[in-house]
Amino acid sequence: MKAGRQKQKANTYEIAIAKLFTEAYYPTKDGEFRRIPLSGGWDKRVVSGDVVALRYVDKSKKDMAIDESFPLSIECKTWHGVKQFFSGLYSEESALFEWMVQAQEDSIVVKKMPVVVFRLFRTENIAMFISTDFGQLTLQFGNFRGKIYTIEKIMPKEEKTFERKLTFVLLKDFLEWIDWDSFRPGKWEA
Repeated sequence: MKAGRQKQKANTYEIAIAKLFTEAYYPTKDGEFRRIPLSGGWDKRVVSGDVVALRYVDKSKKDMAIDESFPLSIECKTWHGVKQFFSGLYSEESALFEWMVQAQEDSIVVKKMPVVVFRLFRTENIAMFISTDFGQLTLQFGNFRGKIYTIEKIMPKEEKTFERKLTFVLLKDFLEWIDWDSFRPGKWEA
């Protein structure tokens, strides 16, 4: 696939994921998610990932501000094919772990939880988390009602990496499971 076509495909995917998060997080239409131009090309000290939460500043919906209360840094990825998925899943050079390292490096500065979203076999959107982060979410929101998959990278102990164990869930199940209101400003105010 030509580089320009792949970039267009990635942009389209980021827009689709932004729409799914908008429907889940802003059901009252007081904000929206948008893809970050230049594939995450904004200052990483301000916003990370490929998709950003923006809340409307006034009722005109013209002025927006970054929604600091949204807890995730969303990185979107697209697979080039089935062969890449299966060969990458169990190899030392797995793209999955590289994607998570990139997502975590980006999210550390803005103090958000990294999540990598990708489409599997052109059908299901998958949300990938560091397993310890996903464990923190289950403490906050209870047992996850969908299917959970994990993989662990086997590597020498001296190799430095962020995480060796990753958790995968269907994005639609994840979006339904989280109580998004718990992250909104003013939720706990009297």
